[in-house]
Amino acid sequence: MTSGLLHYHILSTLWVGQNSIIYRATNARNELVVLKMLLPNIKSTTSLEREARLSKKMEHANIVKFIDYIYDAPMPAIVMEYFTSYNLKSRIVRGDKVLYDQAHRIISQVCEALSYVHKQGYIHRDMKPENVLIADDGTTKIIDFALALEIDPTFFQRLARRRIAGTRPYIAPETITREKPTEQTDIYSLGITLYEMLVTRPPFVSEDRDDLLRKHLNEQPSFMRNYRREISQEMDELVLHMLAKRPEHRPPSVDYVLNRLKSIRVFDK
Repeated sequence: MTSGLLHYHILSTLWVGQNSIIYRATNARNELVVLKMLLPNIKSTTSLEREARLSKKMEHANIVKFIDYIYDAPMPAIVMEYFTSYNLKSRIVRGDKVLYDQAHRIISQVCEALSYVHKQGYIHRDMKPENVLIADDGTTKIIDFALALEIDPTFFQRLARRRIAGTRPYIAPETITREKPTEQTDIYSLGITLYEMLVTRPPFVSEDRDDLLRKHLNEQPSFMRNYRREISQEMDELVLHMLAKRPEHRPPSVDYVLNRLKSIRVFDK
């Protein structure tokens, strides 16, 4: 972790989130990089520093690479590799053909990345289409460890007293009821993400934020094949297995999902 934000030149804004803004920039060697900064209204830099420390540990082909943390600028920043891509949310809205042609490969790569995160002893806690980046050739990487947690029971006890963390359309039932997050918490959010990828809408939709949480807790998702007939029955069943209300009823691990993917097709062609 170093100083020297002045060594970077911002070219454009890539994304604006609730707490941070993502820029495309160049470094002193004129190489493209990504800068992640907190929005001006976010005064504490603790979360960004923590994300930087955690991101530095994540070295996997399907996770965007951490480069540096600039700590002494007026606006501290995480520096990451520039990966030429669009996020999954954007590709869903655009109706990009790569989501059909490379569906199996994209899903497998997300699972590979998430499995790695779990094996490092962390839970991502914010799996959603905005945090999945997909290149035109189908190469896929996940991003954003701002909400990630080490598997630490004492920390979970302190966490239970805080506000619900996560993005509501993708949030697991046990997060809403403030139970201990586990690998199955990520599997649920991944299931919601895959559901939206394959049918262009998440399983639970509501304009009312509290009603959306009630749907996660109580409403059973419809089969994806009700919206898109070419989805294979096996893929439909796998995603709905990931969306079970209770964690113990979901797949036991992301590796289980990966192994199931090896023997099924996403679409019946």
